[in-house]
Amino acid sequence: MAVNFLTAHSLAASSALACREVCDRLEELAPAAAPSLLIVYFTQAHDAGVLRQALTGRYPCVRLIGCSSCHGVQTQSGYHSAHGWGLAVAALFDEKGCYGVAGGLGEAVDMRALLHGAMAEAGRPGELPAMVLLHASPGREEELLAAIEEEFGCRVPVVGGSAADDAIRGDWQLCWQGGEGREGVVLALLYPDCELAFQFHSGYLATARHGLVTACDGREVLTIDGAPAAWVYANWRGLAPFPVGPILGQSTLAPLARQRGTLDGVPYYKLSHPEAVTARGGLRLFTAIEPGERLILMHGSAEGLLARSLAAHIAPGYGGCDAVRPLGALLIFCAGSRLALGERIQGFGSLLEAQLGAIPFITPFTFGEQGRLPHGELAHGNLMVSAVVLLGGADAS
Repeated sequence: MAVNFLTAHSLAASSALACREVCDRLEELAPAAAPSLLIVYFTQAHDAGVLRQALTGRYPCVRLIGCSSCHGVQTQSGYHSAHGWGLAVAALFDEKGCYGVAGGLGEAVDMRALLHGAMAEAGRPGELPAMVLLHASPGREEELLAAIEEEFGCRVPVVGGSAADDAIRGDWQLCWQGGEGREGVVLALLYPDCELAFQFHSGYLATARHGLVTACDGREVLTIDGAPAAWVYANWRGLAPFPVGPILGQSTLAPLARQRGTLDGVPYYKLSHPEAVTARGGLRLFTAIEPGERLILMHGSAEGLLARSLAAHIAPGYGGCDAVRPLGALLIFCAGSRLALGERIQGFGSLLEAQLGAIPFITPFTFGEQGRLPHGELAHGNLMVSAVVLLGGADAS
């Protein structure tokens, strides 16, 4: 059979029952076919261990990669969440392609070993993959990306999203066919029998407000232009100073960014989402920061955010080949942007259909997104969309 990309979902308030419903649906859509790869996204109410065991029990030889999503999950059938429960699974059927998945738990994960293990599992030792799908617990994304870059160089696309929960309390989860846990990393290497098209972008616009980071500590910006960072940020926005504590909701439509280059004369940016005001008057971000970097205040609106985020240059013919059509898509969407959209998230599917046609897709809502910027820079950002579209021949069925 040709490459096929199918999705199924369940709102069942039981991980075992949800898996049974998803697998039954996949078997209705593709009877007598075994998936090459399962991509699994779920809300924090689910137990990743039960999901893994149920799915691998139904498909004993399958490669599986998954992570938790903030509040809900999305497919072409809609936004899925009921009383905190939601499961969505994408099944990739590809008899001629090869896939390898590896995972590791804890903070001392050997990324080189994981990459080599996934290549070996795919039966492609030493061969660069067509892409890396990456999911990790929040906190070490830049380090993980650096390890991928060191091993694979700058030519391999990366699509990634950091595991999420509902309230930033560390209740996120990761899973793969060999295990599950809260802290660590899982990755899949894809060698598919089809073309892939990628996009990594945001839906925000730059303002005229900017300043230099003059002191920082890891992911905490202490001062901007010598003044307390939280005070500067509030002043840029014309607001009274924020009290110490979380400001995730208040900062979603006004994140910070660093310009990373220009494309056709237009600047492009890597975004950082301010998470909290610290006791030192700093801003804690979801990305690492360095002294001397220039931070720019960005602006977005709920209405414009959805339209711009999905008005991606992912379309049939991406990369100059017109004899292809989309088969399916994975779009990793920021949890902060999703929460800012509220009920407007229901328009997600129709906007994507206008871009790509009525194709299957799957979307988790993550606490950080990873991908390559327009000139190939591998980056971890916030409030972004990291996407891959599978492309088949125009006459494929």
